[in-house]
Amino acid sequence: MHDGSTATCKRWLKQMELPTYNKALDNALEIVTPIVDCENVEMIDAVDRVLAKPIIADRNLPPYNRSQMDGYAVVASEIRQGVTMEVTSRIAAGSDISVERKQHTCVAIATGASVPSQFDAVVQHELTDRGDLAGGNVTFHVDGIHAGKAIHKCGADAEVGNVVVGSGTKLKPQHIGIAATVGEVVLPVVRKPKVIVLTSGDEVVSPTQNPARHQIRNGNGPMITSLFASFGCEILKHQHIKDDAAQTASEVSVALQDCDLLITVGGISAGECDFFPSAFEKSNVSFVVHGASIQPGKPVMVGSQNDTIVLGLPGNPVSALACAHVFGLPIVSTMLGTDAALQWAKLPLSHSVIPNKHRTAFRPCTIVDGKIVIPSWQGSGDLSHTAKTTGLAKLPVVDAEISAGTFVPFLRFFN
Repeated sequence: MHDGSTATCKRWLKQMELPTYNKALDNALEIVTPIVDCENVEMIDAVDRVLAKPIIADRNLPPYNRSQMDGYAVVASEIRQGVTMEVTSRIAAGSDISVERKQHTCVAIATGASVPSQFDAVVQHELTDRGDLAGGNVTFHVDGIHAGKAIHKCGADAEVGNVVVGSGTKLKPQHIGIAATVGEVVLPVVRKPKVIVLTSGDEVVSPTQNPARHQIRNGNGPMITSLFASFGCEILKHQHIKDDAAQTASEVSVALQDCDLLITVGGISAGECDFFPSAFEKSNVSFVVHGASIQPGKPVMVGSQNDTIVLGLPGNPVSALACAHVFGLPIVSTMLGTDAALQWAKLPLSHSVIPNKHRTAFRPCTIVDGKIVIPSWQGSGDLSHTAKTTGLAKLPVVDAEISAGTFVPFLRFFN
């Protein structure tokens, strides 16, 4: 057995010493520090990036008293059922005209137009006779309107100098719209975490190859690289490593110098060809998670060397998929300075389920009619059964069947 694997094996065998998922995640996040570097990007390219500095209103929003309706700008106290007024002018959106108001007169106004300061309310067309054919008079069919009716007050949304989008916000299209509204066309965003993915195994060949009977194509590499790219990372490279101790140690050593997050897939259990633990040891990686009481993914590892985080994922694809979500996503979120809390929702099971009586189970599932449906599987090597799933069900540790209708946490796959 290679150097370092004996101690590793003993750790895996002591299941009762494995931390719960929550404890393991807490330990993992304690060693992750937010990235402080930022870069400027055009606002159109900033969607899904994390804002590094707040966006500030450069003027009041809206910048004027804005009509919310097509109708008539009036003095509220003058309006009652059946009153007729002269329409002295018409104000279109975007126009800037001066109005001299006489008592018991009004002006026609369009949605979005600036309400002259002499008026304090807008009555929509539907509450009037829409005026006579000549457009000179209008009769109102409403009683007791209040000052401010249908007026979007100047500064109601934000005043000049207010923060309109806070730092740490993951930017969505509405945030881009707000940025444009206040004239911010180049936005400071947090630098993406730089990620290297190392997969392993002599039995694994490239997806472009025609595998022999005893070989499998590398699905883990593309799955994990695409997933972490969707989390907001910059993938520097994906490298596959044969089961060779020297090559593994060399690749780990080099990768640790170049990335913020090193992700390994496979090779972390107690097998004679699991060389990542000894490679980590040679590179002085210090681990805070050496496995967790979960299924799938018990061998998961989280550690660090200087400022680089190491996430060791199990080689079985469903284990890698689950651990990438329940450990990898919170790690990346913390790096980006956003909320690391996963968005678990409580939903009922559509059918009874047998949980793992020793470990928290994360089972791929889908939602049908508002209920969790967990498909049958052939274990954590069965990636095919995830094809129609949309997230993970978190099943509690109980020594009994969980009945249909029981509410359990559901985490939607990242998208």
